[in-house]
Amino acid sequence: MPSLTGACHCQNLSVSFETSLSPAEMVPRACQCSFCRMHSTAALSDPDGHLTFTVRNPGLLNRYTFGLGSTEFLICRTCGVYVGAFMPDGDPGDEAAFANVMAGVLDAREEIISATVPVHRSQENLEERRRRRRAMWTPATLVQESR
Repeated sequence: MPSLTGACHCQNLSVSFETSLSPAEMVPRACQCSFCRMHSTAALSDPDGHLTFTVRNPGLLNRYTFGLGSTEFLICRTCGVYVGAFMPDGDPGDEAAFANVMAGVLDAREEIISATVPVHRSQENLEERRRRRRAMWTPATLVQESR
């Protein structure tokens, strides 16, 4: 399975996105919540792929949560780039997780030609949101390197 790569501006947070979709086939989603609107999001995911986020310096990772608190928004404390949304899924210490990645951090961002599709999720309760993410988001891993 091909892999797309990318990173935040300072390279502290990097991503590897294994997907069988070509960049031209991807349809970025623009969530309409206040956080995502402020960040002009263009979220990508592939339920058949895998996302690996690697953090060089874990102390510089902001795992921001709000609303229902089910998801960590991965933001670099140094350069301020929002890399993706990460939802741990399971018991504490369990490795299962699902995520999306922001198209703008991928090296192939210029090849992603679709306009963003607005999505409205405010009506979902916690279980509906988790169920949708399990079905639509990408299985994911968050690797924190030790310094």
